[in-house]
Amino acid sequence: MIFSLLAAAAVQTGAPPPPPPLHGGPAPMTCPVGGETFAPYRATHYSTYGQRPDGRPYSYMPMPLPIPECPTNKLVVFDDFTSAEVETLAALIAGSDYAALVGRENAYYRGFWLAGRLQRPAGIRLGLLNAAIWAEAPGRGGPARGDPARAARYRETLVREVERLSPDEAAQDRLWLQVRATNALRELGRFDAAERMRVRTRALAATIPDAAGTTYLDRLAPVIARRDASVEPLDMIPEIEAARVCVDEVDLSNLDRSICARPEVQASIRTYRGISEKLAPRPPASR
Repeated sequence: MIFSLLAAAAVQTGAPPPPPPLHGGPAPMTCPVGGETFAPYRATHYSTYGQRPDGRPYSYMPMPLPIPECPTNKLVVFDDFTSAEVETLAALIAGSDYAALVGRENAYYRGFWLAGRLQRPAGIRLGLLNAAIWAEAPGRGGPARGDPARAARYRETLVREVERLSPDEAAQDRLWLQVRATNALRELGRFDAAERMRVRTRALAATIPDAAGTTYLDRLAPVIARRDASVEPLDMIPEIEAARVCVDEVDLSNLDRSICARPEVQASIRTYRGISEKLAPRPPASR
């Protein structure tokens, strides 16, 4: 609240805004279309510890990070815009197509839609689409939010967009987008198509010097083979996160239990329990 008041005062007086809190906070912004001022949450410093198969990072911060949205006209401010782009955006968000999206799609998907109309590169457009998937698929132990049907529709869109990438797409960009499409096909339960995409993507990776993603694709092969469509297979997430699931969750499958019994996961379980014990509240000392 104090930061919001200081930020508002800075906007009114023309003074530079105060620095945000350690990990982020409300930051003054002017909507590119219409000039409305608002203070969306903006992250500054944060860390991550690995990611899910769909690329969503594990962090103490909410993921995906919030994306600014103008309160009144609902423009998703996913990037800086040129003057010509602002004119295009003004027409787009005033149209009936965008109005329908506001009532139906999340902000990241609307950012993807707008980025497409502005002809932004595939990496930007599909990065927003991937974040839209994350927002609808909270995963294990997450809060009760998200829309599975919407997540599935977004995954289908991601696969279609990757399948029709331009032949001129840079190999490295094509690689990571095909990696994401491979996993999207798996989570859709289209396992044969996922394996075909995985093999094709693995072959592409072999043509790129020092390409990242080969280990990931190799690890994904048995997950596809066992026809596992889960968002967070325990053998595809960081070991410390797998340890949390093994310790804190009770509805584990036989496969989950077998993964929990692996020596490397058992070591992480001991670490996790040690951290949990240190953080647990202690009763007040008796007098």
